Amino acid sequence: MQENSRPTPNFHIDRKDSHTHARLGQLRLRNGIVQTPAFMPVGTHGTVRGVSSLDLRESGADIMLGNTYHLYSRPGVELIEKLGGLHSFTSWKKPILTDSGGFQIFSLAESRKLTEEGVTFKNKHNGDLIHLNPEKVVAAQEKFGSDIMMVLDECPPATATAFQVAEAVERTTRWARRSQEARTRSDSALFAIFQGGSDLELRRRSLKQLLELETHQDPWDGIAIGGLSVGEAKEKFVGTLFSLRGLLPTDRPHYLMGVGTPRDLVFAVACGVDMFDCVLPSRNGRHGIVMTKLGRMNLLNSRYTDDGDPIEMECPCTTCQTFSRSFLRHLFMIEDALAGRLATIHNIVFFLELMRNIRERIANGGFLEFAVDYLRDQKHYFLGSEKGFTAYPEVYQ
Repeated sequence: MQENSRPTPNFHIDRKDSHTHARLGQLRLRNGIVQTPAFMPVGTHGTVRGVSSLDLRESGADIMLGNTYHLYSRPGVELIEKLGGLHSFTSWKKPILTDSGGFQIFSLAESRKLTEEGVTFKNKHNGDLIHLNPEKVVAAQEKFGSDIMMVLDECPPATATAFQVAEAVERTTRWARRSQEARTRSDSALFAIFQGGSDLELRRRSLKQLLELETHQDPWDGIAIGGLSVGEAKEKFVGTLFSLRGLLPTDRPHYLMGVGTPRDLVFAVACGVDMFDCVLPSRNGRHGIVMTKLGRMNLLNSRYTDDGDPIEMECPCTTCQTFSRSFLRHLFMIEDALAGRLATIHNIVFFLELMRNIRERIANGGFLEFAVDYLRDQKHYFLGSEKGFTAYPEVYQ
């Protein structure tokens, strides 16, 4: 494992699992402490779709994720800064991580132009051009007052050639250096992102290059694994993540970007990942798909028409404490916006409770047994495409 002689002061590991690479820790940020492993609800535009900051606070979330590209587009950096920064603007007083816009290089590939200087997007809302580069992205996040800033990176698709992935690795390194040099706020953590697709050699190269940048700069406050869950086969995703065990510096948090399902989270924690974000809880919730300890549930199914039980009997979320499956199905049938909000709240709490359970298992030494059972049990799939997947490698060290 990589060790650094200048440990990051805001991250403390309380316990390391003796059988896997799982870690129990605390990440101290300007606006609060994040207990790790942690799941970050995705508030792309400064809010989780249909869910208020009050709902998030009640759910027990420690941290929320926002997206620099989308906030740059609407409402704009200047307006957010004028109104006191992102925390004040969104009425969310806990930590915020802002993604850099690197994922949009992948997801908006048809409407952007990529050069060495940066990337230009066409704003779909008004047709204006949005130009982002490493310096602008850091400056925007500093004006937002983000607790964690992400460097601008190039995220290649799963269909990229080996040459294209290698180019993305090199550009990501050059952009990371520019991001370091552009940073002016020491009270906002700066995370690096390494790329490489499913090629382990390129992954090693990308990580090595980013760590070498620390020679003349402060250490990165965290290391993020980018470029996974971008269309590659499940076997490649799992195999790549498994191969990265033990390669990342042990003195700072490891963040797996844009992932994932409940089983992905359990497996990734066993591989040493500390932080996650994913849109699944909110996106699936808006379509009536919720998760329970007994598996995936589609609230639109007619079997719930007269079901007076909550989504899950022992769930602490306000949805389960207040409403029945029957009423929730009714809301979806009449297309009331409240339906998606209530289902999303449940899903977010489900993910947060899963992470709390994982932390407890690491603390008491029972994580390995829990992880093995969880990954083997087919009822824990969230996406239909996950059903039947059993090719997880052994999670032992």
